[in-house]
Amino acid sequence: MHRNPVDISRIETAQLNYELGEVLASELEIRKRAEAIHKATYLGNLKHQKVLIQFNTGVEIYQVHTTIWLHYDNQIYLKGGIRLPVERILAIHF
Repeated sequence: MHRNPVDISRIETAQLNYELGEVLASELEIRKRAEAIHKATYLGNLKHQKVLIQFNTGVEIYQVHTTIWLHYDNQIYLKGGIRLPVERILAIHF
């Protein structure tokens, strides 16, 4: 069964709890995600461009439309110091 992601705000992402573990199945998917994070961080810092981030907490699949400011220590950082674990990110859409 495929569930549609639940739209939430950047602020709401700070209230979520995340299970540990990788959500992607292959090294290729993980590498593509890393490239997308790099591109999104670049665009966020230079052009303040927002992206759609889809992620799985382990309980639910969510999506948030926001800017990525930093990728550090297996976390992405959103405005206000809000963090999201990279291993829980399913996709980034530009």
